[in-house]
Amino acid sequence: MVQFLDCTLRDGAHVNGGRFGNANIKQIARELTRANVDIVELGFLRNVVYDGDVSFYPKIEMAYDVLEKIAPNRSTEYALMARADEYDLNNLSECNGQINYVRVAFYYEYLDKAVEFASEVAARGYKITLNLINTPGNSLDDIKRLVEHANRILPAVVTIVDTFGVLSIPELSTILDEYDGNLDLRIKIGLHVHENLALAFSLAKSFIDYVRPERNIIVDGSLMGMGRIPGNLCTELIADYLNSRLDKNYELPSILRLIENIIAPIKKQIPWGYSPAYFLSAKYRIHRSYAEYLIEKNIPLDKINFILSRVDREHAGKFYRDYASELIERDAQNA
Repeated sequence: MVQFLDCTLRDGAHVNGGRFGNANIKQIARELTRANVDIVELGFLRNVVYDGDVSFYPKIEMAYDVLEKIAPNRSTEYALMARADEYDLNNLSECNGQINYVRVAFYYEYLDKAVEFASEVAARGYKITLNLINTPGNSLDDIKRLVEHANRILPAVVTIVDTFGVLSIPELSTILDEYDGNLDLRIKIGLHVHENLALAFSLAKSFIDYVRPERNIIVDGSLMGMGRIPGNLCTELIADYLNSRLDKNYELPSILRLIENIIAPIKKQIPWGYSPAYFLSAKYRIHRSYAEYLIEKNIPLDKINFILSRVDREHAGKFYRDYASELIERDAQNA
């Protein structure tokens, strides 16, 4: 079985700080439910002061308001994401059935903490997903260790997360050989991809074809690809593909209304989409914020290419502003 998860209200929050507006947050959740989307991610669980106009929630009860006037749809479930190294679990109450999933995101260095965190979330009645940030940036030994932990605690989902948009189709196959070959069959495999290399749709199709039929899978996407620049797999594209390929029944008119009325106006104000600078950050397999920083500093594209090629492995996985500034200075001195 293939399911689709829309992450507009969560990953899209990287574009606008989650400030969709209360009415729009509710409208997005309502129309995606009407569209029969399998899982709607409503935003982040974060240690913040609650603001109804923003898709961040310090307590899960505050997200219930989003669902208040949504007609029940047995085919749609709801999710929130929490960082295992950041969110205070003292603020998470028992699951009451309104929000079913908590997606646990973590860097590999926090694996043990993430497993403990996820186990505590599961004990409160939630389905959990393990989302290893920058999955392709980890060794196969690291991934094997994650699989061992997953088989012990049995999360609902383990997701391949291509945080920096570096994933190629052969590399996806290698990771899937480990996940699909060794994860307990009760665990679904998810895929979350970005558009740095303009491969999101191709990766999703390859993922669907590659996983053995007896394994349940989940594909993430967002409306118009809204997500941390350059963006994600487009909901409208993958929904239509799944309708035609697998006889799914996602309602495109509801999805298109959301794009026209809410998402397209945001994109006019804060553009996202393919960008050569982010292609280069993916090419060199480094944190995408290096490209963002160099764009902000008005560095020409050929210089961005040169500077990004000089980022060493020690600094590649996370963004270090002082280091990026140092690289700019070195380039200027050598010019």
